[in-house]
Amino acid sequence: ALFLFDTYADWEPALAVAGLNQYSDFAIETFSLKGGSILSTGGLEVHTGAAMENIHPENYELLLLPGGAAWEEGQNREIAPLVRSFAEQNKTIAAICAATTLLGEMGLLDDISHTSNSLTYMQYYAPSYKGEHHYSVQPAVFAGNIITANGAAMIEFAFEIFRAFSIVDEQMFAALFELYKSGGMVNKIHE
Repeated sequence: ALFLFDTYADWEPALAVAGLNQYSDFAIETFSLKGGSILSTGGLEVHTGAAMENIHPENYELLLLPGGAAWEEGQNREIAPLVRSFAEQNKTIAAICAATTLLGEMGLLDDISHTSNSLTYMQYYAPSYKGEHHYSVQPAVFAGNIITANGAAMIEFAFEIFRAFSIVDEQMFAALFELYKSGGMVNKIHE
């Protein structure tokens, strides 16, 4: 389940969604708070497949939360009960960039290793955040059932999702990671 909202950072979930579609049997369902069309930061108009009220965690393995300025402006908080329900059902939650602030506010990062754009960023945009002792200065972190990433770590974010669900074997994983990080080793993917 991929949550979309006006001004979501369209590039942040792109590689993860493409990889899930290409390398697995995952079916991506997009949703927004009320359904209908949204407009991304990049100006892409996307028609979401469902309204939030129609998303039930028992039907999904992954909740994907892209970043965007709306999180920093205190928007999208209506999704918190759904996020909590995913967490309570031990479903994987993947949040990147500003979306990590919601998880911090909710206390979901208090006791597990995680990352975001910076520790001071988390403390500023998630005033009730108490996970500073578990903050890791890494591009992406997978701990428990939560994947977090900073806003410049779209590749690492995608690959932590792939790793969480064993989407590709380790040899393919290494080759794809090298391809996306450096643009090289295209031939290794086809070996």
